Amino acid sequence: MTWDDNVYCAVDIETTGIDPSGGDRIIEIAIIPIYKGKIVKEWIYTSLVNPKVSIQTYAQSVHKISTRDIQSAPGLDEVLAVVRKYSRDTILVFHNARFDLTFLDYAAKEVGQLPLDVYYIDTLEISKTLYGRGKKLETLALEMGIQQKVTHRAYDDAMVTASVFIRFFDIFGWERIHEFLRRWMGREY
Repeated sequence: MTWDDNVYCAVDIETTGIDPSGGDRIIEIAIIPIYKGKIVKEWIYTSLVNPKVSIQTYAQSVHKISTRDIQSAPGLDEVLAVVRKYSRDTILVFHNARFDLTFLDYAAKEVGQLPLDVYYIDTLEISKTLYGRGKKLETLALEMGIQQKVTHRAYDDAMVTASVFIRFFDIFGWERIHEFLRRWMGREY
């Protein structure tokens, strides 16, 4: 399939838990740019994030990121500035976009910024349409023969999301994939 001229950015975050309204926060982020069906390695951004909260034992066991690991990492305001830069004139790609975007909105609110206003595509939504139900990222990767593993670390999981998205794009083409294009302008709390 022919690729369009858009830059797509696969994004993944890791968090201290699953409830941003309960105080869980972002502790790692990765952004993997894709242009013309290829991952652009020199444009990749990945960083630990210091949300100024402790990482609970359970989250440490899942992500292998400790409170000590994030002490000197950039804060939420710095990381959000990077996300905004990457989202300008690009289309973000997530697996379970609502989860990641909600956390990013809470982060913006916490540092006194407006929520994100971005265009995105969700590979989970594509899998729901294709298979009648949403499939986990690792299931899609396995079924598509993608060698990269989901590790619950932002870089690895964003790479898997990028690879899944590239396969979906190659299967469906620009017109069909763009039926999944959505706009996020913050969520209601």
